[in-house]
Amino acid sequence: MEQERIQILVLVVTIIVIVLAATLVVFLLYFQKKKTAYILKQREIQQRFDKEITKSKLEIQEQALQNISWEIHDNVGQLLSVAKIQLNILQLNAPQEQQIKIQETGDIVSKSLQELRGLAKSLNPDAIKNRGFEESISNEVDRFNRLKFVNASLKILGEPFSLSNEKEIILFRIFQEFSNNTLKYSKAKNLAISINYTNNQLEFIAEDDGIGFDLTDESNQNGIGLLNMKSRTKLIGGEIEIKSAKEKGTKIFITCPK
Repeated sequence: MEQERIQILVLVVTIIVIVLAATLVVFLLYFQKKKTAYILKQREIQQRFDKEITKSKLEIQEQALQNISWEIHDNVGQLLSVAKIQLNILQLNAPQEQQIKIQETGDIVSKSLQELRGLAKSLNPDAIKNRGFEESISNEVDRFNRLKFVNASLKILGEPFSLSNEKEIILFRIFQEFSNNTLKYSKAKNLAISINYTNNQLEFIAEDDGIGFDLTDESNQNGIGLLNMKSRTKLIGGEIEIKSAKEKGTKIFITCPK
């Protein structure tokens, strides 16, 4: 009889221990689930905050570029137009031997006016919206070649489609960031641009044959230009891959969903 009581007591204690252990496990799992959900929510809030900050910065930058574009077009452009008119008037009354020099000067002013207007359009987001991404890139490539900044080329593959205005403007700004670095620092002779339209995304590739840089160098990774390209790509839901090495040029590969 005593033996049965001991067995029952052991069974009861065992059941109690199992129930307590199971309760503890359930509680720990519940706590871990709540903790994970809280961390994910905080991370999502931080990501939304970072995205809004980046978007606000880009909007401010676009407004500043638009204002600069207007200043170039309305003020500097008008001054050059007046200078051109004055030169034409002066040419009519100038001696024959000076008319050629005045004509040459007038041609330089006209060319400067044309280039300034092209620059103003490339800065103005409304112009990019109206022309579209592909034509905006093509115009910049033509401008680089015309001014002999670099030997630029553009290749377009696939069946073209339109992206949202926001995506097209941001992609164009990334291209400008890359090309500005190419012209200023890389000492490149060639700049190759490729736009590839696939079924569900646009692939954008820009590559130069300049001096390149060391990607493993932390100071290069944290450069404003690279950070701008990365944050802008992230903002449109795309992905960017940057390749570079000393004396081997620089290349960016961007994928952007429709």
